[in-house]
Amino acid sequence: MSYSSFFSSAAFFTILLLLYQGFCHVSDGAQHATYIVHMAQSQMSSGFDLHSLWYDSSLRSVSQSAQLLYTYANAIHGFSTRLTPEEADSLMTLPGVISVLPEHRYELHTTRTPLFLGLDVHNADLFPETGSSSDVVVGVLDTGVWPESKSFSDVGLGPVPSTWRGGCEAGTNFTALLCNHKLIGVVKEEALPDKTLPFVYAGNASNAANGNLCGPGTLIPEKVKGKIVMCDREVNARVQKGEVVKAAGGLGMILANTAENGEELVADAHLLPATAVGEKAGDIIRHYVLTDPNPTASVLIRGTVVNVQPSLVVAAFSSRGPNSIKPDILKPDLIAPGVNILAGWTGSRGPTGLASDARRVECNIISGTSMSCPHVSGLAALLKSVHPEWIPAAIRLALMTTAYKTYNDGKPILDVTTGKPSTLFEHGAGHVSPTTAINPGLIYDLTTVDYLGFLCALNYTPSQITSVSRRNYTCDPSKSYSIADLNYPLFAVNVDGSGVFKYTRTVTSVGGAGSYSVKVNSETTDVKISVEPAVLNFKEINEKKSYTVNIKLVQGV
Repeated sequence: MSYSSFFSSAAFFTILLLLYQGFCHVSDGAQHATYIVHMAQSQMSSGFDLHSLWYDSSLRSVSQSAQLLYTYANAIHGFSTRLTPEEADSLMTLPGVISVLPEHRYELHTTRTPLFLGLDVHNADLFPETGSSSDVVVGVLDTGVWPESKSFSDVGLGPVPSTWRGGCEAGTNFTALLCNHKLIGVVKEEALPDKTLPFVYAGNASNAANGNLCGPGTLIPEKVKGKIVMCDREVNARVQKGEVVKAAGGLGMILANTAENGEELVADAHLLPATAVGEKAGDIIRHYVLTDPNPTASVLIRGTVVNVQPSLVVAAFSSRGPNSIKPDILKPDLIAPGVNILAGWTGSRGPTGLASDARRVECNIISGTSMSCPHVSGLAALLKSVHPEWIPAAIRLALMTTAYKTYNDGKPILDVTTGKPSTLFEHGAGHVSPTTAINPGLIYDLTTVDYLGFLCALNYTPSQITSVSRRNYTCDPSKSYSIADLNYPLFAVNVDGSGVFKYTRTVTSVGGAGSYSVKVNSETTDVKISVEPAVLNFKEINEKKSYTVNIKLVQGV
């Protein structure tokens, strides 16, 4: 609790050298704007020999100063010019004018997780000024590439980065000579044929009782060869199921979730073309393959899908609470992006980690708390650069007290396993919000001494404390240590009897003078919660104030 606001055809792998370019536009008048004028070619008067003369005459009839900026003669016929709104309205009334539309600026699309986290490169609080270019290498998976496009021009670019270890592989209508200092590499790979194939349920292609799980040696090759196989998730690794299908002669796999994983979809670098589906879709597909006399299926690449709702959801594998060591300290601390993350990968093994996987890649799509960790670690480094005086505990607690637990519409973040709102034991303080954490207003300080006292409250022996803290420390026998004394913003209370449970917390102002009011949100009337004082007033930065949370079980419950 905090006074802070809680807030398949051939596929080409194209490697590009990223170039950031800036564009500027000079205004020639506050009321003028650029318009695109669409003209009806068939209505040009016979008195004009050229379309451009007709365009110019029409334009002069509404403005003597306006000029043709560009003429169009392919997709449409017309021109662009700069006009006042009144002149544009007048031009629209002339014969042969189909439309007069103001120009609209479109921004290039890019990957979404940085913006999802609020990490705008123009955010001066997080990022310093950078140069106009970089040596970042970008990999693009596509069905082909058109190197003649101006998008691949290497004019103004320096040499290929010395760290680049790839090559330029010839393919259909493509030679290695077409690579340059921007299109620095191409790799061709055959994927699943773009056609419908026979479809079989693994449980019907096995003599094993659990053949539906596609375990090693469970599939009958004669029933699988040349087909797409549906396997159920659970027990053995997802990528191993694909290995089993491929070894039996299968050409593709559909991996269906069970109730344990719900609608969670995790991407894997399978050894054969494969797709993952949630529990609901899996039930529908399973019914089809089991009831249709001649089931068929296709695995198609439909490209990246964005704006999927709801987003985000708490993953099924999330390190959930309660705290197994001491339930009083609520865990997890918070949640962060950790599903289907493109990350660096070792060259010592293939992307599936299977012994049979001879592929070697520099990056892999990975899911797990091991992916959430680098996100949060990077955010911690950013906060440390902005606030070098903050200790690690302050950074962590700033991220926690500014995390959010609801979507933009105010509804709670969902648990992907159940499809229902997640609880504190799934999302902790909430999802990280780095742009808010920069200025949290208040932070909770935790020093080494505080943690040593926590170990004393857990009844650790001096030798155990030494092994953890790397220092000699003996708990004071005259002092009463309590878990409740740890200055942590999240805590859980097992209210199992009479009396009042008191938790005191101390916060430090890092935003200067300000006033903070408490708000208690409770989903039950069985427990009475109050906070004293209800308002904390700060006069200066680094000022400390304390508050106490009182928790009491309502009598008769």
